[in-house]
Amino acid sequence: MKLMKVFIIFATLFFHFSIIYSCLEGEREALMSFKSLLTDPSNRLSSWKGENCCNWKGIKCSSEGRVVVVNLRNVNPDEVIINSNKEVVSSSNNISDFSLKGTISPLLFTLDDLQYLDLSFNNFMYSKLPVEISNLTKLTYLNLSNAMFQDSITTQFSNLTSLRYLDLSCANLVLDLSSVTISLTLPPKLDFGSLLSFISYGYLSSPNLRWLEGLRRLRYLVLTGVDLSKASESFHWAKPISSLSNLMSLQLSGCNISGRIPIEQLINLTSLSTLDMRSNVLTSTIPDMISNLTTLSVVNFRGNDLDGHIPYLPQLERLSVSSNPAMTIDLVSTFSVPWPKLTFLDISFTQVGGPIPPSLSNSTLLSFFRADGCSIQGSIPSSITKLQKLSILMLNNNDITGQLPVSMSSLNSLQGYIPNSICQIPSLEYLNLQWNDLTGRLPSCILQLPKLSALYVQMNNLNGNMPLSLLQKSRLDQIRLGVSGLSVELDDQDQSFVQTFQPTVLEFTSCNMRGEIPEFFSNLTSLEILILANNSLSGAIPYWLFNLPSLSVLDLSMNNFKGVIPPMIQMKSSSFPTLVNLARNKLEGPIPTQLENVNVIDLSFNNFVGSIPTQIGEVHGIRSISLSGNKIHGPIPESFCQATNILQVLDLSNNSLSGTIRRNLGNCKSLIYLGLGKNKLSGSVPKELERVTSLHYLDLNENEFEGSFPTVIEKFQDLEILNLAGNRFKGRIPKFISELHSLRILMLASNSFNESIPEGLMKLENLQYIGLSRNNLSGPIPKNLDGLKMMMKTQNQTTILGYVYSLKFTGAQLEIVTKGQTHFLVSVYSYNSGFDVSSNALTGKIPEKIGLLSGIPFLNLSHNNLTGVIPTTIGEMISLESLDLSYNQLTGEIPVTLAPLDFLAYLNLSYNNLSGRIPRNPHFDTFNNGPSIITETTENGSYDQENVLFVLVIFSGFVTGVAGVFLLLHLIDENWRNRYWSAVDRIVLKIVNCKL
Repeated sequence: MKLMKVFIIFATLFFHFSIIYSCLEGEREALMSFKSLLTDPSNRLSSWKGENCCNWKGIKCSSEGRVVVVNLRNVNPDEVIINSNKEVVSSSNNISDFSLKGTISPLLFTLDDLQYLDLSFNNFMYSKLPVEISNLTKLTYLNLSNAMFQDSITTQFSNLTSLRYLDLSCANLVLDLSSVTISLTLPPKLDFGSLLSFISYGYLSSPNLRWLEGLRRLRYLVLTGVDLSKASESFHWAKPISSLSNLMSLQLSGCNISGRIPIEQLINLTSLSTLDMRSNVLTSTIPDMISNLTTLSVVNFRGNDLDGHIPYLPQLERLSVSSNPAMTIDLVSTFSVPWPKLTFLDISFTQVGGPIPPSLSNSTLLSFFRADGCSIQGSIPSSITKLQKLSILMLNNNDITGQLPVSMSSLNSLQGYIPNSICQIPSLEYLNLQWNDLTGRLPSCILQLPKLSALYVQMNNLNGNMPLSLLQKSRLDQIRLGVSGLSVELDDQDQSFVQTFQPTVLEFTSCNMRGEIPEFFSNLTSLEILILANNSLSGAIPYWLFNLPSLSVLDLSMNNFKGVIPPMIQMKSSSFPTLVNLARNKLEGPIPTQLENVNVIDLSFNNFVGSIPTQIGEVHGIRSISLSGNKIHGPIPESFCQATNILQVLDLSNNSLSGTIRRNLGNCKSLIYLGLGKNKLSGSVPKELERVTSLHYLDLNENEFEGSFPTVIEKFQDLEILNLAGNRFKGRIPKFISELHSLRILMLASNSFNESIPEGLMKLENLQYIGLSRNNLSGPIPKNLDGLKMMMKTQNQTTILGYVYSLKFTGAQLEIVTKGQTHFLVSVYSYNSGFDVSSNALTGKIPEKIGLLSGIPFLNLSHNNLTGVIPTTIGEMISLESLDLSYNQLTGEIPVTLAPLDFLAYLNLSYNNLSGRIPRNPHFDTFNNGPSIITETTENGSYDQENVLFVLVIFSGFVTGVAGVFLLLHLIDENWRNRYWSAVDRIVLKIVNCKL
């Protein structure tokens, strides 16, 4: 109620100022000065002309003709796309269409009577907060949120003692579906909570909050995204907030606040209704003292490091404590008392452990309940069906058992059969059973429910056939059966089309479909999304499929389609990116020349021939082009990367492209992924590419590039994967490589880089793979490996490296040498980590700190000039599967610490100067039965009688066999002698292994 009253006050204020009066000349000039420093692409300020500024759009005056309202809020903010670090990397086609852009004229702050100022969601070019704003002492409403300011907040607002509303947010919370994280957790259960991301609209920080002390009339304070990390270092950092006794809403989300919830400083806020501190680094418990804030109705502590329990707050309407994995919630105890006003509860990804109590149904107003990933046990109580207002129930990833209450319409994370009794709900409109462990058959009666419009059963373990003719008889609008275990059967192809069957979504991924695309699909005029990926469909793709009037997403990847596709592909514009994915088929012929309303196209791994059409680079709004793995030749077209492009993914790898990298690629400032590997490109990397500062993935491997290490790479501060292997680069590896703090994979193998390995390379905390083999590097391996934090971690969670942009996944690829063999990884996972500096001219000892790298599965230091002993610390590398130290000058014994390495499957220590016995261990002894261990040592100590006799025979044979040539070998070149003795060593080693 109090919130409503405040909005009424502001609405009344705005209405009062809507009465038109004549403005003062000085204030008109101040506004014109403000306009002169801005660009206005959408002509929002077109009315700003003439003598009476009170008539201008966004301006209101008092009865004395003084400007009291300036409202230039951008009501159509840019649609943003974020990268894996939750930063703005590009905008939609509407970029700069509506936002004012420029800097603020100081004359704006000569409007002494100004009471209402809103400049939110414009673009002030990372300028500082104007200090002159302190002159506007009559301001009651100030909104500078998301306007691209960059500054430290100190005293700029201290004089604004009349303020009731202050919003300085420099971040906005959005649901990001078109561009999500770099690491996709497998199995990929979609957590919409994890897609809620803060998009940066500038950068503001505040070393302390003392500037708030005089703003005692504040009722709304919004600092979302303002960096308060420095301020929160003080124990009493929130004390200035305690003086704001009229405060009703406090929003401090995404502020990097650490430490405890400052309840002692907040307890005086007796009017506080909303407390939002999500996405910070808060620790400890939610203090019980918070229950003294009896006016609280909304509390959000999502995404912190809180533990403990939920205090009893009976007046709450909305509560979110999700993504606090250490928090323990006893639902039985929590709901043993009433929560009469609760409408929204999100406890997902906390620790529950016990059951859902029947008493939950006493919260009769509850409409949203989410408890994903809480280890909830037992069955769902039937009393939950009494929650008549419940519209969203999400219980994914729990240990729930038993049968489903038949009146529930959206069910998750359950096992067992789908009961036939579900068909006894004639009012059922939406049935979502996705991401469960359901078995058995899908009751066919579900398709006869008269009001059912959406059926989602993907990602289950169902079985049986689903005849397509049966689906035709339903009235379903959205059908998703992908990876459910069901087989979609293309039966009765000749039957007449049912006109009432007009779905908008058909998703049949991995449904064992065979045959050709049914002809009746040509009548599906309402179809917007058609996904038939990973089936066994064959034949030609009918041309009419590319011209369905409503189709926006077409995914036919991973089938057996043959033939050519039409030269023109036309999709229907949509609120989400349009997509054509025909990857991994057997299609041939030329690449289409005309693409209309296509944002994403993937034709990779087919048999397309010819050159890349010039037109494909000119397609308006295209975001992703993947043509990898075809038979395309010729140069990269100059048409790529026009001035207005928003291209994010360009993958032309695994073809026969020639020529150079076009300089115009530097215009692709939104580019995230550039794959040009395995072609016949030559020359150097153009300097113009340095403008692509958003680049995360750069693959130039196996081409004919030459010259020194590309200096443009220094500009790619967000780079995560860099692959320059298999080229003709030379010179030193630059020191700036140590400044690429996001780097995860570095592949520089098979070039001619020389000099030493940069020390700073070993300080990259995110680096999981170092590939420097087959170069001319010299000097020692850097001793300090403490900075390789990622390589020190054993991977408990399987993640795949890649990017989802515009609804399509584009993954990383990598070629590695492990266990003595070369492997090409089509997908790169978090556990594909390693350290390979083989085939160089490295000298010195193996660093003792090599043992810190306990998370890497393989280590290859072979074919160098390393000396000294094998460090015993290698025994601490518990994840090692492959260890190759061969062809060095190592001495001493094989450390016994290697024997307990349980995962070690390949060990090569040959061609060193090792001595002593091979360590004995039940696990280690298994190597002696095969070629998994390759050693060349001289064993000291006692032999049994059989071994002594065997060695004597071998020795006498050597004396007889080499006596005639020994003198000759002694006199000739040393290299020839080394080659001879190496050959002899190999023969002896084979004889010894046969005897063993």
